[in-house]
Amino acid sequence: MNNADSGNGIPNIDQRILAGLRQAVIVVDQQNRIQKVYAHAEAILGRSRESLIGSAMKGLGGIGAAAQELVLRARQENSPLNSYDVRCVPPLGDVELVDLHANPFEDDGLTIVSILPRRITAFLEKKNDMEAAARSVSGLASMLAHEIKNPLSGIRGAAQLMGRALDEKHIRLTELICKEVDRIKDLVDDLEGFNAPFEQNMEAVNIHEVLDHVLNLSMAGFAKKAIIRPLFDPSLPPVDGNYDRLVQVFLNLVKNAVEAAGSDADITVTTAYRHGIWIKGADGTRVRLPIEITIQDNGTGIPANIKDHLFDPFVSGKPGGAGLGLSLVARYVSNFGGTVTADNHADGGAVFKVQLAMYEDRNHEQK
Repeated sequence: MNNADSGNGIPNIDQRILAGLRQAVIVVDQQNRIQKVYAHAEAILGRSRESLIGSAMKGLGGIGAAAQELVLRARQENSPLNSYDVRCVPPLGDVELVDLHANPFEDDGLTIVSILPRRITAFLEKKNDMEAAARSVSGLASMLAHEIKNPLSGIRGAAQLMGRALDEKHIRLTELICKEVDRIKDLVDDLEGFNAPFEQNMEAVNIHEVLDHVLNLSMAGFAKKAIIRPLFDPSLPPVDGNYDRLVQVFLNLVKNAVEAAGSDADITVTTAYRHGIWIKGADGTRVRLPIEITIQDNGTGIPANIKDHLFDPFVSGKPGGAGLGLSLVARYVSNFGGTVTADNHADGGAVFKVQLAMYEDRNHEQK
């Protein structure tokens, strides 16, 4: 059924595009009553177009209250807002989670609301598969840990001995070696307990100190021949995280980008503050994730056959790749309460996007 309305309630939007969207799209007025219905609204909301037009948005089964709250905040801030992982109570058929987007048009007094269904059953099945794979990682890491830690101790000891014979200008290189050896040892310790409960000291972290360290390491090693373009917003507040884990997250992402782009690697690392990014936390509370870090490469993009499983353990698009780096990235970011996503860029290459919470927000929640 084609649910596209031929009215002119939304300026500058092609009705045929709206009709083809795989989500529900409705338009509400200032009284929060539904005026227009597009795309798959009838199928997703379980109601006919005739019954939806003129009805109160708050009366939408399962999501009405959450949708209206988002619309009111979007109007108040006069800015598009998103709310992710909104639980439908009761479910909309087999849809138990949705992502909501509200975009107000101040001149018309109208707000576009899109409702993207996410079927939680598929998510839980994937989560079980990831947990099983994680147990395999844990067993493998336990076997390898002893063999890895021994040479690490030798490397650290050799670096310390070298440092005694070097001048002040070069001693910083040996200090860097020791610091990285210690970080790798901590990583091996984490891999030993990959499937165990995750504990870490959360702290206020300057994300640019993390990224500066990551880029210095990269350009001194695997990214010597790459072009790396940092585009940082210096006004960003501290994020809620762990310095060492964040270094590992972004070192993995930059390394992945450089390897994907090959000999002509041109990598752009961007930081920005984004309004309106919210998700549901593990305890059901809404969590704001305004700090955004993106890593964009100029490679061939993410292969279609692994795009939906990119962060699963043992999945890799690189010949001989172990497929552990991105799964660790996902695990660390998830334990910070953030999100990491990946997609292909319209201009070519891949874009990885990390959203993190502000330390100030989490600190206030605990008080």
